[in-house]
Amino acid sequence: WDTALSKVNYLFSWLKENENIELSCINMGGGFPATYLEKTHSIETYASEILRYLREDYGDVLPRIIIEPGRSLVGDSGILVSEIVLVSRKSRTALERWVYQDCGKFGGLMETLDESIKYPIICERKGPTEKVILAGPTCDSMDTLYENYQYEMPLSLSVGDRLYWLSTGAYTSSYSAVEFNGFPPLRTYVL
Repeated sequence: WDTALSKVNYLFSWLKENENIELSCINMGGGFPATYLEKTHSIETYASEILRYLREDYGDVLPRIIIEPGRSLVGDSGILVSEIVLVSRKSRTALERWVYQDCGKFGGLMETLDESIKYPIICERKGPTEKVILAGPTCDSMDTLYENYQYEMPLSLSVGDRLYWLSTGAYTSSYSAVEFNGFPPLRTYVL
């Protein structure tokens, strides 16, 4: 936040000096992260750093701050359960094993686009593992979820096994398309 807050401070100063406009509030949007594969800092740590930046730029007269908790508030409240629909290799000599599941980018996992969010995934089957490429069920070439970052999945993984995608409480159901390629939207259950 330091770079953004420095730029905002410049705008505050410039507007006051050049246009006699005095701003008193900063809307910082949202964006406290949820914990995915890599641990994140606590909200207190983020707040402490933001306050430090604000004090450096504004001294004791701090602007009013608006900030959304974002996915840090709801990320861990959701678990997406998917079912394996196919486990295959592209050819007899292919090294990569592809695991297709009944939920993909268009069924709620849009944030796997460019592998930007790497969700913790639990497989109910145990045993020796190998790296896999995870994909959704549609015929769309964009429905490859993770190809560069390869998750470890059991060698014995088979059709009908379930995967539990943790920390999917933020945005997954709102990203789910309605009947994309004939697939129904993500069903949501509230407990």
